[in-house]
Amino acid sequence: MPAAIVFTGYFFFLLFVTHLIIKRKIPDFSFWQTGAVFSFKVLLGCLYGYIFLKYYHGDDTWSFFNESKLEFQKLFHQPGAFFSDLLPYHSFERTKDVGQGFALYIKTLEYGLMTKLLAIFNIFSGKNYYIDVLLFDFTVCWGPFLFFKMMVSFFPDKKRILFPVIFFIPTITFWLSGIRGDGILFLCIALILYYTNKSFDQNKISHWIYILAGFAGFLVFRAQYLLVFLPAFFCWLITNKNKRSAIRQWVLIYAACLCVFFVSMSFSPDNTFSGAFIKRQREFFALHGNTRFNLDSLKPTFGSFIKILPQATINTFARPFIWEAKGALQWMAALEIIAGWILLVFLLIAAQKNWKQLFNHPLLLLFLFYGLSQIILIGYIVPFPGAIVRYKAIPELFLVVFLAVEIEWRKFNINYNNK
Repeated sequence: MPAAIVFTGYFFFLLFVTHLIIKRKIPDFSFWQTGAVFSFKVLLGCLYGYIFLKYYHGDDTWSFFNESKLEFQKLFHQPGAFFSDLLPYHSFERTKDVGQGFALYIKTLEYGLMTKLLAIFNIFSGKNYYIDVLLFDFTVCWGPFLFFKMMVSFFPDKKRILFPVIFFIPTITFWLSGIRGDGILFLCIALILYYTNKSFDQNKISHWIYILAGFAGFLVFRAQYLLVFLPAFFCWLITNKNKRSAIRQWVLIYAACLCVFFVSMSFSPDNTFSGAFIKRQREFFALHGNTRFNLDSLKPTFGSFIKILPQATINTFARPFIWEAKGALQWMAALEIIAGWILLVFLLIAAQKNWKQLFNHPLLLLFLFYGLSQIILIGYIVPFPGAIVRYKAIPELFLVVFLAVEIEWRKFNINYNNK
């Protein structure tokens, strides 16, 4: 049977399944909304694969797929080995101690999980990449839906603006729809946020299972960024009950974290958080790319981090400049940055009347503090614009949601504040 017919059949079947599930969670979510969201995500997921195959020699997304065909054979001929590959003893055999073994295991687990997930998809897709994209996007699309449901529960009057912001920003959806770990990472973060919020009112065991699963996925797919997420997460937990002085508490806690971060460098620079970030930067510096931003090497000193802060900030919040963009992906990134700054101007001239109250909202503060700190950290570590725009997709979405909620859209004759 031609792959196009199989793809079309799966698409409509999964679309109807998606809508049936969503209707139980979001009753007023129409079939046409589900269709638009699912179609857009799958379209960009397929475009992701096509672009990276045609212009970038495949990249990791096609490496996952090609390896999955070998894993597919192992699944049927060596099923024991297929699943035992995911156990940690292989990593411990290659290292000298438990700590190194665990670090190697986490580092290699993402690749193993991705290739084996695609191997299972290959049972249904006939080892067709684009049908695998469809199945993959059906798996990860629940991250944006959970995130949307949670946000609408907090801000029902902002539903109209939250819908396009969460589902239809082209660059963010593009990076979260390809066969890479980013879509799974966002699903994990959405699980953490959604079920932590639910646990504030109903403390069920099932909620904590989802939360722990989310953190486990976060550890596997972006372990180094989990260290940045945890302070924001714990601040959210602490300030959820006391929202009046939330911003003060967040500032104090983050100031304390920064003090610990910099003071620790005086004792054992190689074995602290800064050492992990410096090592990660060196790994990126060893790679080759077509375009590279200026970025000095980090050293385990307070002065080094302060010196490089302007570079890290400009590389992530301003570049690529529109006149230096090369290729479609960099043009998209440049236009996205311009749109982000326009949103910030909108906030300055048309903030909500209750902006001070919103600025003390613990969840919005999580978006603001995590989004800013994560993107700046990416600027410290990554010199390549292509990698920067992919890595910052999730924290960037959080910042855009923060701005969208804080803006009074009716001042621009845009009726985004009503249901």
